[in-house]
Amino acid sequence: MFIVDDDSQIRSALTRELEGRGFEVASAGSVHSALAALAKHPTDVVLTDLRLGGPDGLDLLKLLPSVSRRTRTILMSAHATARDHQLATELGAVDILLKPFSSAELLRSIQKAIDCETGFQGSVHGLSLVDMAQMFHLSQRSVTIVITHADQPPSKIHFRHGEIIDAEHGSASGCSALRAILASSSGTLHTTSLEEGVVPTIDAPFDQLLLASLTQLDEELHESRRAEAAQTVFELDAVVDDEPSSPPPAAPDAARVPAVDAACRRFSESVDGALACAVVDLARGVLLGHHQRRHGPVPLTEAALAAAGVDLFGGRLALGRLQEVQLTAGEHYIFAKRLAGRDWALILCTDRSISIGLGWAQLRAQIGLVEALAP
Repeated sequence: MFIVDDDSQIRSALTRELEGRGFEVASAGSVHSALAALAKHPTDVVLTDLRLGGPDGLDLLKLLPSVSRRTRTILMSAHATARDHQLATELGAVDILLKPFSSAELLRSIQKAIDCETGFQGSVHGLSLVDMAQMFHLSQRSVTIVITHADQPPSKIHFRHGEIIDAEHGSASGCSALRAILASSSGTLHTTSLEEGVVPTIDAPFDQLLLASLTQLDEELHESRRAEAAQTVFELDAVVDDEPSSPPPAAPDAARVPAVDAACRRFSESVDGALACAVVDLARGVLLGHHQRRHGPVPLTEAALAAAGVDLFGGRLALGRLQEVQLTAGEHYIFAKRLAGRDWALILCTDRSISIGLGWAQLRAQIGLVEALAP
């Protein structure tokens, strides 16, 4: 541990605190003396003040990788601006401690820096909460995910060795809190080391817990939509139609191929979380095969899947000759892949209990079932 602060009293106080906690501590009063010392004796974590009476803490963050690449940094400041926070994060600071801070806050930041030794840290956009949870489960990490929403107290999910042991959301805890957190559509995520004193309220294995939680949320959403539909009242005026009625559309199964139907069934039954599978003839815009394994909150009709295939790979939404497309809806994922050298496209719809990477892995592992049938 290395402390950089131009106030000798603060250096001494922090040194006593950390040595009392079992850390080996060295210190310096300026950026230049800190770099000289760290070049000779690299350390794991540097705790630096922002204002140093010359080159400042941000300058140290810029120069530190040249002498000690693996060192993680924590910035301290009583007057950091939003721009300072942004620059510090971009320069690799693991955390920003606002003065005055407590011993618990200091130790939490240091533990976070230690945890970053074997991984990346920074800001990531577009990652779902389920994806992050699966990532920590597979890596068997002990962390706390903190979920923040505007004007609401933070929610938390606690992991120990990759298993969820507790969740907090408002006044709720345990499985009900976890479902409430998973129902959130957006927010800000950050992680800390697993908080001390967490009382386990969840003992179900991760995979079972996640699947049961997402399934119950889907059922609740489906029930609420059915209730809304049942309450809708329509008033119809009399309509006089002098125009002849349009001819009925062609039968949806006119182009269906029984072998492709069977392949779609085998495909969807072999993929975790699959809702429906379809094969579309892009040249003719017709459905060659289809199987709906189970119903989700949003109907995935045969006509909708056929239209989606044409639009994505050759219609108004296509951008060049696309080979693979992945779309994220509020309730499900859509994976679409053009068969090699063919004008056929395979469309797989899954619920959101799986990660996007796992969905693609399963699709590519099973696509041979369909490719063998292409002329």
